[in-house]
This record gives sequence, structure tokens and C-alpha cells, in this order.
Amino acid sequence: MTFIKVYLTRKNFVLVNTAHIVYINPSTENRGCTLILATGIRLNSVEDYDVLLDQIGER
Repeated sequence: MTFIKVYLTRKNFVLVNTAHIVYINPSTENRGCTLILATGIRLNSVEDYDVLLDQIGER
């Protein structure tokens, strides 16, 4: 299992199992993004789309 940190604020984060990520929706200005999990939960990250892809290893 691979987990990534998803920062919800500058100081608070949750660990997310990458197997549960269904979709990552980047914002229009590449500032933050939304993750949609298999459970239906939406997480609004303050980090950019590219930062999360780097953690997952998809870039």
C-alpha cells in the first residue's frame, strides 16, 4: 500500500491510500486541487495537482 499526504490546510493533512483515489481534479490556476476517493469523499487539497502526482510517482 502506498499513502500520500494530502494537505487540507497549511498545517493539517490526511494520509490517503493511493488505491482509493479515483480522480484528481486540478484547479484552473494550478493552485490546489480536489481528490475524489472511491468512498465518495471529496478532499480539497491546498497543494497543486503536480505535487500530488510527484508523491504518487506518476510524473
